[in-house]
Amino acid sequence: MQTACPSCDLVIEIPHLSAKQVAICPHCNTKLSASQANQDSMVVALSLSAIVMLLSSMFYPFLSFTSSGITQTITLPDAARILFNYDNDFLGLFIDTSIIGLPLLLLILIIPLHLGLLKALPYQWGKRLLKTTFALEPWIMSEIFLIGVMVSMVKIMSMADIEFGVSFWAYSAFVICYVAATAKLNKHTLWQQLKDPEYIEQTKPNTRAIDQGLRACHVCGQLCATEICSRCDSKTYSRNPFSVQKAAAWLLTSVACYIPANVYPIMYTTSLGDETPSTIIGGVMILWNSGSYPIAMIIFLASVVVPLAKALILSFLCFMVMRPANRQTKSYTRIYQLTEFIGKWSMIDVFVVAILVALVQLGNLMSVTPGIGTIFFTTMVICQMLAAHAFDPRLLWDNPDNLSTAKQETLA
Repeated sequence: MQTACPSCDLVIEIPHLSAKQVAICPHCNTKLSASQANQDSMVVALSLSAIVMLLSSMFYPFLSFTSSGITQTITLPDAARILFNYDNDFLGLFIDTSIIGLPLLLLILIIPLHLGLLKALPYQWGKRLLKTTFALEPWIMSEIFLIGVMVSMVKIMSMADIEFGVSFWAYSAFVICYVAATAKLNKHTLWQQLKDPEYIEQTKPNTRAIDQGLRACHVCGQLCATEICSRCDSKTYSRNPFSVQKAAAWLLTSVACYIPANVYPIMYTTSLGDETPSTIIGGVMILWNSGSYPIAMIIFLASVVVPLAKALILSFLCFMVMRPANRQTKSYTRIYQLTEFIGKWSMIDVFVVAILVALVQLGNLMSVTPGIGTIFFTTMVICQMLAAHAFDPRLLWDNPDNLSTAKQETLA
Protein backbone atom coordinates (compact mmCIF):
# COMPACT_ATOMS: atom_id res chain seq x y z
CA MET A 1 0.00 0.00 0.00
CA GLN A 2 1.27 3.45 -0.94
CA THR A 3 0.68 6.43 1.28
CA ALA A 4 2.25 9.69 2.37
CA CYS A 5 2.99 10.26 6.03
CA PRO A 6 0.36 12.66 7.45
CA SER A 7 3.01 14.35 9.59
CA CYS A 8 5.97 14.84 7.21
CA ASP A 9 4.58 13.96 3.72
CA LEU A 10 7.18 11.25 2.97
CA VAL A 11 5.95 8.77 0.34
CA ILE A 12 6.02 5.27 1.84
CA GLU A 13 5.29 1.81 0.54
CA ILE A 14 3.67 -0.14 3.38
CA PRO A 15 3.95 -3.93 2.89
CA HIS A 16 1.37 -6.41 4.07
CA LEU A 17 1.61 -6.48 7.87
CA SER A 18 1.54 -9.68 9.88
CA ALA A 19 -0.08 -9.88 13.32
CA LYS A 20 1.41 -7.48 15.88
CA GLN A 21 3.45 -5.65 13.24
CA VAL A 22 3.43 -1.85 13.14
CA ALA A 23 4.37 0.45 10.24
CA ILE A 24 6.27 3.56 11.35
CA CYS A 25 7.46 6.47 9.21
CA PRO A 26 11.28 6.30 8.96
CA HIS A 27 11.43 10.08 8.62
CA CYS A 28 9.47 11.34 11.66
CA ASN A 29 8.54 8.11 13.54
CA THR A 30 4.78 8.62 13.11
CA LYS A 31 2.72 5.43 13.46
CA LEU A 32 1.09 4.75 10.09
CA SER A 33 -0.64 1.38 10.45
CA ALA A 34 -0.81 -1.72 12.64
CA SER A 35 -2.08 -5.26 12.41
CA GLN A 36 -3.33 -7.63 15.09
CA ALA A 37 -4.50 -11.22 15.14
CA ASN A 38 -8.29 -11.70 15.05
CA GLN A 39 -8.68 -7.93 14.88
CA ASP A 40 -12.25 -7.83 13.53
CA SER A 41 -13.64 -10.34 16.03
CA MET A 42 -11.93 -8.56 18.94
CA VAL A 43 -13.33 -5.17 17.92
CA VAL A 44 -16.85 -6.62 17.58
CA ALA A 45 -16.67 -8.40 20.95
CA LEU A 46 -15.33 -5.34 22.76
CA SER A 47 -17.85 -3.04 21.08
CA LEU A 48 -20.82 -5.26 21.99
CA SER A 49 -19.58 -5.43 25.59
CA ALA A 50 -19.19 -1.66 25.67
CA ILE A 51 -22.73 -1.11 24.38
CA VAL A 52 -24.20 -3.46 26.99
CA MET A 53 -22.28 -1.74 29.79
CA LEU A 54 -23.21 1.75 28.56
CA LEU A 55 -26.92 0.93 28.34
CA SER A 56 -26.77 -0.74 31.77
CA SER A 57 -25.24 2.39 33.27
CA MET A 58 -28.24 4.48 32.21
CA PHE A 59 -30.88 2.93 34.46
CA TYR A 60 -29.25 2.30 37.83
CA PRO A 61 -27.93 4.62 40.58
CA PHE A 62 -24.62 6.19 39.60
CA LEU A 63 -23.58 7.98 42.80
CA SER A 64 -25.12 8.63 46.21
CA PHE A 65 -24.32 11.65 48.40
CA THR A 66 -25.30 11.65 52.11
CA SER A 67 -24.93 14.65 54.43
CA SER A 68 -26.66 15.32 57.77
CA GLY A 69 -28.94 12.33 57.24
CA ILE A 70 -30.12 13.53 53.81
CA THR A 71 -29.29 11.40 50.78
CA GLN A 72 -29.15 12.47 47.15
CA THR A 73 -28.85 9.76 44.46
CA ILE A 74 -28.24 10.44 40.78
CA THR A 75 -28.23 8.38 37.61
CA LEU A 76 -25.84 8.97 34.71
CA PRO A 77 -28.27 11.10 32.64
CA ASP A 78 -28.79 13.39 35.67
CA ALA A 79 -25.36 14.96 35.07
CA ALA A 80 -26.77 16.75 32.02
CA ARG A 81 -30.44 16.94 33.03
CA ILE A 82 -29.80 19.13 36.07
CA LEU A 83 -27.69 21.49 33.94
CA PHE A 84 -30.73 21.89 31.67
CA ASN A 85 -32.75 22.75 34.77
CA TYR A 86 -30.31 25.61 35.44
CA ASP A 87 -30.82 26.87 31.86
CA ASN A 88 -27.29 25.76 31.00
CA ASP A 89 -28.37 24.06 27.79
CA PHE A 90 -24.96 24.36 26.09
CA LEU A 91 -23.15 22.36 28.79
CA GLY A 92 -26.01 19.90 29.22
CA LEU A 93 -26.08 19.13 25.50
CA PHE A 94 -22.29 18.89 25.33
CA ILE A 95 -22.13 16.39 28.21
CA ASP A 96 -24.98 14.22 26.93
CA THR A 97 -23.44 14.16 23.47
CA SER A 98 -19.78 13.56 24.42
CA ILE A 99 -20.24 10.86 27.09
CA ILE A 100 -23.38 9.01 25.91
CA GLY A 101 -24.63 9.91 22.44
CA LEU A 102 -21.45 9.93 20.37
CA PRO A 103 -19.79 6.85 21.95
CA LEU A 104 -22.99 4.84 21.51
CA LEU A 105 -23.30 5.91 17.88
CA LEU A 106 -19.64 5.12 17.16
CA LEU A 107 -19.90 1.64 18.67
CA ILE A 108 -23.08 0.92 16.72
CA LEU A 109 -21.28 1.91 13.51
CA ILE A 110 -18.02 0.03 13.97
CA ILE A 111 -19.68 -3.34 14.69
CA PRO A 112 -21.14 -3.83 11.18
CA LEU A 113 -17.98 -2.32 9.66
CA HIS A 114 -15.96 -5.18 11.19
CA LEU A 115 -18.55 -7.77 10.17
CA GLY A 116 -17.96 -7.13 6.47
CA LEU A 117 -20.82 -4.68 5.83
CA LEU A 118 -18.63 -2.52 3.59
CA LYS A 119 -18.43 -5.29 1.00
CA ALA A 120 -22.24 -5.52 0.83
CA LEU A 121 -23.12 -1.81 0.89
CA PRO A 122 -23.27 0.39 -2.21
CA TYR A 123 -20.08 2.41 -2.61
CA GLN A 124 -21.66 5.80 -1.81
CA TRP A 125 -23.21 4.53 1.43
CA GLY A 126 -20.02 2.82 2.55
CA LYS A 127 -17.98 5.95 1.87
CA ARG A 128 -20.29 8.15 3.94
CA LEU A 129 -20.42 5.58 6.73
CA LEU A 130 -16.63 5.50 7.05
CA LYS A 131 -16.30 9.28 6.94
CA THR A 132 -18.92 9.67 9.68
CA THR A 133 -17.35 7.00 11.88
CA PHE A 134 -13.85 8.47 11.86
CA ALA A 135 -15.15 12.03 12.35
CA LEU A 136 -16.84 11.11 15.65
CA GLU A 137 -13.87 9.73 17.57
CA PRO A 138 -12.04 13.00 18.53
CA TRP A 139 -15.17 14.37 20.25
CA ILE A 140 -15.87 11.41 22.51
CA MET A 141 -14.79 12.09 26.10
CA SER A 142 -16.05 9.16 28.13
CA GLU A 143 -12.67 8.37 29.70
CA ILE A 144 -12.18 12.04 30.66
CA PHE A 145 -15.63 12.09 32.26
CA LEU A 146 -14.73 9.05 34.37
CA ILE A 147 -11.57 10.77 35.64
CA GLY A 148 -13.67 13.86 36.36
CA VAL A 149 -16.00 11.74 38.49
CA MET A 150 -13.06 10.49 40.56
CA VAL A 151 -11.75 14.02 41.04
CA SER A 152 -15.17 15.29 42.14
CA MET A 153 -15.41 12.48 44.67
CA VAL A 154 -12.11 13.54 46.24
CA LYS A 155 -13.45 17.09 46.50
CA ILE A 156 -16.53 16.17 48.52
CA MET A 157 -15.51 13.06 50.46
CA SER A 158 -14.52 15.22 53.43
CA MET A 159 -17.99 16.82 53.48
CA ALA A 160 -20.24 13.78 53.13
CA ASP A 161 -20.46 10.04 52.60
CA ILE A 162 -20.17 8.90 49.00
CA GLU A 163 -21.40 5.58 47.62
CA PHE A 164 -20.71 4.29 44.11
CA GLY A 165 -23.75 2.69 42.51
CA VAL A 166 -24.07 -0.17 40.03
CA SER A 167 -24.18 2.31 37.19
CA PHE A 168 -20.74 3.70 38.07
CA TRP A 169 -19.11 0.28 37.80
CA ALA A 170 -20.99 -0.45 34.58
CA TYR A 171 -19.80 2.84 33.09
CA SER A 172 -16.23 2.10 34.19
CA ALA A 173 -16.42 -1.26 32.39
CA PHE A 174 -17.83 0.53 29.34
CA VAL A 175 -14.89 2.95 29.24
CA ILE A 176 -12.38 0.08 29.42
CA CYS A 177 -14.10 -1.83 26.60
CA TYR A 178 -14.55 1.32 24.49
CA VAL A 179 -10.90 2.37 24.77
CA ALA A 180 -9.76 -1.17 23.93
CA ALA A 181 -12.08 -1.37 20.90
CA THR A 182 -11.09 2.00 19.42
CA ALA A 183 -7.41 1.26 20.00
CA LYS A 184 -7.76 -1.72 17.63
CA LEU A 185 -9.44 0.24 14.82
CA ASN A 186 -7.40 0.19 11.61
CA LYS A 187 -8.56 2.93 9.25
CA HIS A 188 -6.38 1.78 6.37
CA THR A 189 -7.83 -1.74 6.45
CA LEU A 190 -11.43 -0.47 6.48
CA TRP A 191 -10.82 1.86 3.55
CA GLN A 192 -9.24 -0.99 1.61
CA GLN A 193 -12.39 -3.07 2.18
CA LEU A 194 -14.42 -0.29 0.59
CA LYS A 195 -12.20 0.03 -2.47
CA ASP A 196 -8.73 -1.15 -3.37
CA PRO A 197 -6.22 1.71 -3.33
CA GLU A 198 -4.97 3.03 -6.64
CA TYR A 199 -1.30 2.23 -7.22
CA ILE A 200 0.81 5.04 -8.68
CA GLU A 201 3.74 3.93 -10.79
CA GLN A 202 7.23 5.46 -10.68
CA THR A 203 7.05 7.07 -7.25
CA LYS A 204 10.48 8.08 -5.98
CA PRO A 205 11.63 6.44 -2.71
CA ASN A 206 12.59 8.64 0.24
CA THR A 207 10.94 11.65 -1.40
CA ARG A 208 8.05 13.77 -0.16
CA ALA A 209 4.73 13.71 -2.00
CA ILE A 210 4.65 17.43 -2.68
CA ASP A 211 8.00 17.21 -4.47
CA GLN A 212 6.52 14.58 -6.83
CA GLY A 213 3.32 16.49 -7.51
CA LEU A 214 1.31 13.99 -5.43
CA ARG A 215 -1.23 14.52 -2.67
CA ALA A 216 -2.35 12.41 0.26
CA CYS A 217 -6.10 12.42 0.79
CA HIS A 218 -6.82 13.87 4.25
CA VAL A 219 -9.83 11.55 4.63
CA CYS A 220 -8.68 8.06 3.60
CA GLY A 221 -4.90 8.47 3.14
CA GLN A 222 -4.97 7.48 -0.54
CA LEU A 223 -1.98 8.80 -2.50
CA CYS A 224 -3.38 10.79 -5.43
CA ALA A 225 -2.09 12.50 -8.55
CA THR A 226 -5.41 14.30 -9.16
CA GLU A 227 -7.55 16.86 -7.33
CA ILE A 228 -10.23 14.29 -6.48
CA CYS A 229 -9.41 11.20 -4.42
CA SER A 230 -9.95 8.04 -6.46
CA ARG A 231 -11.11 6.11 -3.37
CA CYS A 232 -13.39 8.41 -1.32
CA ASP A 233 -14.14 11.22 -3.83
CA SER A 234 -12.87 13.90 -1.43
CA LYS A 235 -11.12 16.97 -2.82
CA THR A 236 -7.39 16.74 -2.25
CA TYR A 237 -4.83 19.43 -1.47
CA SER A 238 -1.07 19.41 -1.15
CA ARG A 239 -1.64 21.15 2.17
CA ASN A 240 -4.79 21.87 4.17
CA PRO A 241 -6.22 25.17 2.86
CA PHE A 242 -5.42 28.20 5.05
CA SER A 243 -4.12 25.89 7.77
CA VAL A 244 -2.09 28.49 9.68
CA GLN A 245 -4.77 31.16 9.38
CA LYS A 246 -7.49 28.84 10.70
CA ALA A 247 -5.30 27.62 13.56
CA ALA A 248 -4.40 31.20 14.50
CA ALA A 249 -8.06 32.28 14.44
CA TRP A 250 -9.14 29.44 16.74
CA LEU A 251 -6.17 30.13 19.02
CA LEU A 252 -7.07 33.81 19.37
CA THR A 253 -10.64 32.83 20.23
CA SER A 254 -9.42 30.36 22.85
CA VAL A 255 -7.13 33.00 24.41
CA ALA A 256 -10.07 35.41 24.55
CA CYS A 257 -12.02 32.76 26.50
CA TYR A 258 -9.08 31.71 28.71
CA ILE A 259 -9.08 34.90 30.79
CA PRO A 260 -12.80 34.93 31.77
CA ALA A 261 -12.65 31.13 32.24
CA ASN A 262 -10.12 31.69 35.04
CA VAL A 263 -11.56 34.94 36.41
CA TYR A 264 -15.26 34.11 36.61
CA PRO A 265 -16.54 31.41 39.02
CA ILE A 266 -17.01 27.98 37.51
CA MET A 267 -19.45 27.05 40.29
CA TYR A 268 -21.16 28.36 43.43
CA THR A 269 -21.32 26.31 46.62
CA THR A 270 -24.17 26.98 49.08
CA SER A 271 -23.70 25.77 52.66
CA LEU A 272 -26.30 26.62 55.34
CA GLY A 273 -27.61 29.41 53.12
CA ASP A 274 -24.17 30.99 52.54
CA GLU A 275 -23.19 31.04 48.84
CA THR A 276 -19.47 30.92 47.98
CA PRO A 277 -18.13 31.35 44.42
CA SER A 278 -15.26 29.13 43.29
CA THR A 279 -12.85 29.79 40.42
CA ILE A 280 -10.52 27.18 38.91
CA ILE A 281 -7.54 28.45 40.91
CA GLY A 282 -9.72 28.67 44.03
CA GLY A 283 -10.71 25.02 43.65
CA VAL A 284 -7.06 24.01 43.26
CA MET A 285 -6.14 25.91 46.44
CA ILE A 286 -8.93 24.21 48.40
CA LEU A 287 -7.72 20.78 47.29
CA TRP A 288 -4.11 21.69 48.12
CA ASN A 289 -4.97 23.03 51.58
CA SER A 290 -7.03 19.90 52.33
CA GLY A 291 -4.01 17.71 51.60
CA SER A 292 -5.19 16.33 48.23
CA TYR A 293 -1.92 17.26 46.56
CA PRO A 294 -2.03 14.81 43.59
CA ILE A 295 -5.59 15.82 42.64
CA ALA A 296 -4.77 19.50 43.04
CA MET A 297 -1.79 19.08 40.71
CA ILE A 298 -3.89 17.20 38.13
CA ILE A 299 -6.54 19.95 38.07
CA PHE A 300 -3.90 22.70 37.96
CA LEU A 301 -2.03 21.05 35.10
CA ALA A 302 -5.13 20.07 33.09
CA SER A 303 -7.11 23.29 33.59
CA VAL A 304 -4.47 26.02 33.88
CA VAL A 305 -1.07 24.90 32.59
CA VAL A 306 -2.08 22.68 29.64
CA PRO A 307 -4.42 25.21 27.93
CA LEU A 308 -1.82 27.98 28.27
CA ALA A 309 1.03 25.73 27.14
CA LYS A 310 -1.01 24.45 24.21
CA ALA A 311 -1.74 28.00 23.04
CA LEU A 312 1.94 28.93 23.27
CA ILE A 313 3.10 25.75 21.51
CA LEU A 314 0.63 26.07 18.63
CA SER A 315 1.55 29.75 18.25
CA PHE A 316 5.21 28.78 18.10
CA LEU A 317 4.49 26.08 15.49
CA CYS A 318 2.51 28.54 13.37
CA PHE A 319 5.60 30.77 13.37
CA MET A 320 7.99 27.89 12.62
CA VAL A 321 6.23 26.98 9.35
CA MET A 322 7.82 30.10 7.86
CA ARG A 323 11.30 28.71 8.48
CA PRO A 324 13.02 25.86 6.61
CA ALA A 325 13.06 22.40 8.18
CA ASN A 326 16.05 21.64 10.39
CA ARG A 327 17.30 19.06 12.86
CA GLN A 328 14.65 20.10 15.37
CA THR A 329 11.70 19.57 13.02
CA LYS A 330 11.16 15.98 14.14
CA SER A 331 10.92 17.23 17.73
CA TYR A 332 8.42 19.90 16.67
CA THR A 333 6.31 17.21 15.03
CA ARG A 334 6.30 15.08 18.17
CA ILE A 335 5.37 18.11 20.27
CA TYR A 336 2.45 18.83 17.95
CA GLN A 337 1.22 15.22 18.17
CA LEU A 338 1.42 15.31 21.97
CA THR A 339 -0.39 18.66 22.06
CA GLU A 340 -3.18 17.33 19.85
CA PHE A 341 -3.53 14.19 21.98
CA ILE A 342 -3.79 15.89 25.40
CA GLY A 343 -5.98 18.77 24.22
CA LYS A 344 -9.36 17.40 25.30
CA TRP A 345 -8.07 16.29 28.72
CA SER A 346 -8.45 19.89 29.87
CA MET A 347 -12.19 19.16 29.94
CA ILE A 348 -11.80 17.38 33.30
CA ASP A 349 -12.85 20.46 35.26
CA VAL A 350 -16.06 20.81 33.24
CA PHE A 351 -17.08 17.24 34.10
CA VAL A 352 -16.16 17.82 37.75
CA VAL A 353 -18.58 20.76 37.86
CA ALA A 354 -21.30 18.72 36.12
CA ILE A 355 -21.04 15.88 38.65
CA LEU A 356 -20.99 18.23 41.64
CA VAL A 357 -24.00 20.16 40.34
CA ALA A 358 -25.96 16.95 39.78
CA LEU A 359 -24.97 15.30 43.07
CA VAL A 360 -24.90 18.10 45.64
CA GLN A 361 -28.51 19.31 45.66
CA LEU A 362 -29.66 19.47 49.30
CA GLY A 363 -31.32 22.89 49.25
CA ASN A 364 -29.94 25.55 51.60
CA LEU A 365 -28.15 22.88 53.61
CA MET A 366 -25.69 22.27 50.76
CA SER A 367 -25.89 22.69 47.01
CA VAL A 368 -23.71 23.43 44.00
CA THR A 369 -24.74 25.50 40.96
CA PRO A 370 -22.79 26.12 37.74
CA GLY A 371 -21.04 29.43 37.08
CA ILE A 372 -20.50 31.32 33.84
CA GLY A 373 -16.80 30.48 33.94
CA THR A 374 -17.69 26.90 32.97
CA ILE A 375 -19.11 28.04 29.62
CA PHE A 376 -16.00 30.09 28.84
CA PHE A 377 -13.77 27.19 29.83
CA THR A 378 -15.65 24.67 27.66
CA THR A 379 -15.55 27.04 24.70
CA MET A 380 -11.81 27.58 25.20
CA VAL A 381 -11.04 23.84 25.16
CA ILE A 382 -13.19 23.26 22.05
CA CYS A 383 -11.46 26.15 20.23
CA GLN A 384 -8.03 24.74 21.09
CA MET A 385 -9.04 21.32 19.79
CA LEU A 386 -10.21 22.93 16.54
CA ALA A 387 -6.94 24.89 16.31
CA ALA A 388 -4.86 21.73 16.65
CA HIS A 389 -7.03 19.97 14.08
CA ALA A 390 -6.69 22.85 11.62
CA PHE A 391 -2.89 22.99 11.84
CA ASP A 392 -1.11 20.95 9.16
CA PRO A 393 2.14 19.49 10.62
CA ARG A 394 3.50 18.83 7.11
CA LEU A 395 4.11 22.58 6.82
CA LEU A 396 6.91 22.22 9.37
CA TRP A 397 8.85 20.12 6.85
CA ASP A 398 8.24 22.41 3.87
CA ASN A 399 10.42 25.04 2.28
CA PRO A 400 9.19 28.43 0.98
CA ASP A 401 8.65 26.99 -2.53
CA ASN A 402 6.24 24.39 -1.13
CA LEU A 403 4.32 27.08 0.72
CA SER A 404 3.91 29.10 -2.48
CA THR A 405 2.68 26.03 -4.37
CA ALA A 406 0.15 25.14 -1.68
CA LYS A 407 -1.12 28.73 -1.60
CA GLN A 408 -1.62 28.79 -5.37
CA GLU A 409 -3.58 25.51 -5.21
CA THR A 410 -5.83 26.92 -2.49
CA LEU A 411 -6.59 30.09 -4.42
CA ALA A 412 -7.14 28.24 -7.71
